[in-house]
Amino acid sequence: MSTTSLPHKPRVTRRVMAAQPSASMALEAKIGEMRAAGVPVISFGAGEPDFPTPDAIKLNGHEAIDTNLTKYTPAGGTIALRKAIGARMKADTGFDYATSQIVVTNGGKEAIYLAMQALIEAGDEVIIPAPYWVSYPEMVRLADGVPVVIPTTAADNFRVTPEMLRAHSTPRTRMFVLVSPSNPTGMVYSRRELEAIADWMRGNDALLLTDELYDRIVFEGEYARWLNVAPDLKDRTIVINGLSKSVAMTGWRIGFAAAREEYIKAMGKVQGHSTSHPSSISQHAALKAYTANLDAEIAKMVVAFRSRRDWIVDALNEMPGVSCLKPEGAFYVFPELTGLYGKKLKYGGPFNSSAELAMYALETVKVGIIHGEAFGAPGYARMSYALALDKIQEGVARLADAFSPA
Repeated sequence: MSTTSLPHKPRVTRRVMAAQPSASMALEAKIGEMRAAGVPVISFGAGEPDFPTPDAIKLNGHEAIDTNLTKYTPAGGTIALRKAIGARMKADTGFDYATSQIVVTNGGKEAIYLAMQALIEAGDEVIIPAPYWVSYPEMVRLADGVPVVIPTTAADNFRVTPEMLRAHSTPRTRMFVLVSPSNPTGMVYSRRELEAIADWMRGNDALLLTDELYDRIVFEGEYARWLNVAPDLKDRTIVINGLSKSVAMTGWRIGFAAAREEYIKAMGKVQGHSTSHPSSISQHAALKAYTANLDAEIAKMVVAFRSRRDWIVDALNEMPGVSCLKPEGAFYVFPELTGLYGKKLKYGGPFNSSAELAMYALETVKVGIIHGEAFGAPGYARMSYALALDKIQEGVARLADAFSPA
């Protein structure tokens, strides 16, 4: 009997090979290694509020442990939590959502992934405005779909128009991804802009996925919510939301999707064969987040974010070669760095991409920013200001030093 086995040839699926790693997760992993080695890095990378989770929510998490709510829950989340989310959706949109029209997920990220897996066929096109959150196109590729990217710039205020949508849509267009407030730019669509997009939607049969994770973090005026603007398109809309950003629950991993029952049932099939449901402890804590009045605590965070935004935008615009629009929501700035291209800087250069400049900043002054190439926007960089003001000020001072002329 032969004891010699055939040589193993490692093989990974084509769709996974085509997907790119998450640039934000990779940056945080690199920074974690540097900090573990004693390097004093300041990171503008992670989109994570520096505020603690509100005490009322944490107490509910403790209660779940103390009363042994530590078992499996129904796939898609507990009935109590889905009812609470339905009540929030009613307050936000005026629409009644049954528990069968809501799926609770491991953060908003899983909700988007489930939607792509359940609703995108091989070859379906998904329109994604750039700059985009790093995972949108990769999730489309993992569903064997085709991401159709619409580039926008600071000159467009990083918003798409119906003209852009018409130019990029085809008979294979299956979905349009709308993000407002935006990660990574912080821009917020106005009611008039959403009305124009709704008019385009009425001329086709595409789905619209509205990512509203940052809906509670808006700095000027009233937030224009998609379903308040286009209620007639409810049956073609998948709403994505969650608690990570609004009440500082990133590590608790609670998000949700709300949509017509057929779509939620399909998403539930994928979840049922993968993650089943989020942590029972996190779900019980989330119940308090959706039923308690936390407006005062959220408002306190928004005031702090606005103050940090104003400071960092002014400071970035004072740097030669750097320009930055003032974001209207979320907690990111998206400065343009092309004015630094081709120049000798204090510690090196010349550089000809935002990826090179981001690596230069990390290696020389120990500041982490995410290059615009990761967001489909070469020449820009994303910086989160969801960290303490003194850290923001120190990090920006280091960048100003690194980006100063040689």
